[in-house]
Amino acid sequence: MEGGGFTGYAQGGGYMGGGYEQGGYAGYGAGQGTNPNLNPNQPGGGLHTGQNQPSVSMATDPQNFLAKEAGNILGGNLLGGQLAGSAVKAYGERAQRWATGQSKTLTYYFSVNTKYAGKKLRLLLCPFIHRGSWTRMPEPASLQGAGGFHYKPPRHDLNAPDLYIPLMAWSTWAVVSSWLEASSGKSPGPERFGQIVWSGIFVWAAQVALLRTAMWLLSSQVPLLDLCCYGGYIFVHITAQVLVGIVAGHWGYYAALAWGTLCMGVFLVKTLKRTLYSQTRQASKQHSKRQSYMLLGIAMAQLPLAYWLGKI
Repeated sequence: MEGGGFTGYAQGGGYMGGGYEQGGYAGYGAGQGTNPNLNPNQPGGGLHTGQNQPSVSMATDPQNFLAKEAGNILGGNLLGGQLAGSAVKAYGERAQRWATGQSKTLTYYFSVNTKYAGKKLRLLLCPFIHRGSWTRMPEPASLQGAGGFHYKPPRHDLNAPDLYIPLMAWSTWAVVSSWLEASSGKSPGPERFGQIVWSGIFVWAAQVALLRTAMWLLSSQVPLLDLCCYGGYIFVHITAQVLVGIVAGHWGYYAALAWGTLCMGVFLVKTLKRTLYSQTRQASKQHSKRQSYMLLGIAMAQLPLAYWLGKI
């Protein structure tokens, strides 16, 4: 037993010999195992070998990180890993281009300054004093990019639409309406404030839908964000009529309602008419008559929308 048992087991490559320690754990730690599937040079094969391997971080390079993860999942198939990595990179580049384009588009509608905001508010509250043209100003030919025709941003063109004034007017109207309810003895609370906010969003969406439908019936192509800007300007008049009602009472509110509706209708008719004229210069007399009726309908629709929001 002592001569050939435990000693022979040790000499034969058992626990104390070189079998497990040299060929097993030691060889595994040195990266010299006999299993070819544990070769770290193969995609998805092997474990950590202690060698310095380049790491890809999700924060520093998300496209390569996702491509590497897809390759690891399909690591047993080299061709599948390469195809998955290429697909992930292509999708990431496409999403990045889309996000960049959307960011540039939104930046255009918020490119305003104090001078533009003051003149635009004066134009909205009294469009009759506007003596200039209602046509938007295009960018110079040297600044026209490959993406197509471009107009000057709002800070350089009074007739350009913007989203800054509609959003500020909408939020001001919501706060003032909530304050009125609180000052009258009611306790609006967050739920009531949410109802007021969503009522404004609903009217805004209805206004945009009305303008979109009218432009579609007149076969005119106007960007959706432009219509969002034009439809949101109604909150300037609604906020003004609510503030006038606080100061001048019941009759002052209705006077401001009538004036605001008239000014908003004139502004939309002047703006959209110039847009339609620039797109349909050769329109027939019948088509021009239909445009006039459609614009008149848009102007008349401002009264019920402004009245309903002013009474919330």
